[in-house]
Amino acid sequence: MLLFDLSGAFSRIRLRGSTRLDFLHRMSTGDVRGLKPGEGKPTVLTTPIGRIVDYLITLAFADSVLLIGGGGNQEKVVRWLRKYIFFNDDVQVSDETPETHMLGIGADDERHGIEGLGLDVSLLALPEYAHATVESPLSSDGRVLVMRAPRALGLSAFVIGRELDGALRASASSAAPDFETWRILQGYPRFPNEINEDYIPLEAGLWSAVSFNKGCYTGQEVIARMESRGQIAKKLVWLTGSTDRLSPGEALLAESGEPEGVIGKVTSATHGAALAYVRSAFAQQNLRLKSQQGAIVQVARVVRI
Repeated sequence: MLLFDLSGAFSRIRLRGSTRLDFLHRMSTGDVRGLKPGEGKPTVLTTPIGRIVDYLITLAFADSVLLIGGGGNQEKVVRWLRKYIFFNDDVQVSDETPETHMLGIGADDERHGIEGLGLDVSLLALPEYAHATVESPLSSDGRVLVMRAPRALGLSAFVIGRELDGALRASASSAAPDFETWRILQGYPRFPNEINEDYIPLEAGLWSAVSFNKGCYTGQEVIARMESRGQIAKKLVWLTGSTDRLSPGEALLAESGEPEGVIGKVTSATHGAALAYVRSAFAQQNLRLKSQQGAIVQVARVVRI
């Protein structure tokens, strides 16, 4: 059974109050206002100039919303959200990251993984981002949240609970591959490497988290203009080749070198794959690039999740 302990890789932030979805709809790129309990959808918090604050998975409950974001970014996100709560908003924000744990189940053995945790295999029928809260002895309060994981991450489901069984978490950490390596091999962006205020959601390939039909939200003007004009300065790409010779922050050049000069920057790398932002003109499948250290790589695909 392939399990990852994702407790530190992702944050868990709770929104409560009667206007929680209206507030999040106003604050982020996704059309989340109509979410019903048990449904989920990705969205992005952006600055007034369209830069990424965090990429969030929004899970709707009858009395709250749970936001799954970048691990280590939760304090900033909580401050950001609270800063924009106005006097007529009924919204309360709390960070549940310290008191909850999170596991990821591998997609290759999803049935075995769900059964191994003592959960009903019918949960595997949930669509992407949908979720259910079920009784389970894995959590100290006797309940766990099971969510269908994003397909792009190459995992089957997330399991979230309070004080999840310590032995199980230890087993997950020791048995699974390093999660950082895993998500790079899947081509999945993550805070802070690819998800940060240096980039705009469309540059990061977060198209499914952006609605072009909703009303105003923070940063909308910049993002809408980029989409309508097709003027995306850089794109996140997934690289293959001599990636074990790459380091985050390393500059990339066209294989021919001059006169283009530096055309991109590596953000994450492992043996077998890497992620990098490159100028849009060079975000072409099978195009060969080289690093400043001479490693030859090629663009396997443009990231779009």
